[in-house]
Amino acid sequence: MFCFVKFCESKKAYREISSTIRRRDKMKHTAFKAEEYDKKIRQTLPYYEDFYKQILDILSVMGKNDAVWLDISKNRFQKAGNRFEQTAVQEIEEYEKYDVITAVQVNHYLSEKDRESAVKNCYQALKKGGIFFSFENIAPNSEKGKQIVLQRWQNYQIANGKDPAEADAHIRRYGTEYFPITVNAHFETMQKGGVQNVELIWMSYMQAGFMGIKE
Repeated sequence: MFCFVKFCESKKAYREISSTIRRRDKMKHTAFKAEEYDKKIRQTLPYYEDFYKQILDILSVMGKNDAVWLDISKNRFQKAGNRFEQTAVQEIEEYEKYDVITAVQVNHYLSEKDRESAVKNCYQALKKGGIFFSFENIAPNSEKGKQIVLQRWQNYQIANGKDPAEADAHIRRYGTEYFPITVNAHFETMQKGGVQNVELIWMSYMQAGFMGIKE
C-alpha cells in the first residue's frame, strides 16, 4: 500500500496539526482554496511539478506504481484523482503500515516542536524499509541571501501571471504565516523525528526535497 499524505498519517495527527494551525493567529493550511490550488501553486512555486516527478521517479525505480492518497481536505480528495493517472483516491482507515508517506509544502506552517512531532508520527507510520518524502520551502542562510531570493521569487510569480500586489502579498507572508527553515535545519528536524537516513534529493532556490528510509 502506498500513501501520498499531505499532512500526516492518522486522524489523530490531523487533529493535532489542525489545532496547532488554528492556534496561530492569521495562519491557514494553505494560501489557496482547493479548487484553485493547481493553478495558483504553479504561479507561486518554481519547479512545482518536479516535486512529484522526483517522488514518482524514485517509486518507479523501486517498482512501485499504485498509490493511495490521504489529505486533510475533503475537497482535495476529489481533486487528487486528476493529479496522477496511477493514483487511486481512497479514504483510508488503516494506519502504521505504509510503504511511502509524503509531506509536500506542509511543515513550514508549524512550530519547531510540532514539525518534529509531525515527522515522528509519519515516520512511525512507515513499515520497515518504507520511505518518507518531504518537500518544503527553505530559508537562506543569511539576511542578504533572503533578500535576493525573495525578490527573485516575487519576480517569478509576476512573470507567471500574478499581479504585483498579489505577488507582494505572498512574499510578505514569509516569517508571519509560513516559516521556512534552512536545509541543515530540515536535516536536524527529520533526525529528531527519528529519521536516521536522510538524503537531500532535490533543491531549487526556495524549495528542497528530502527522503528518509526507515530501517
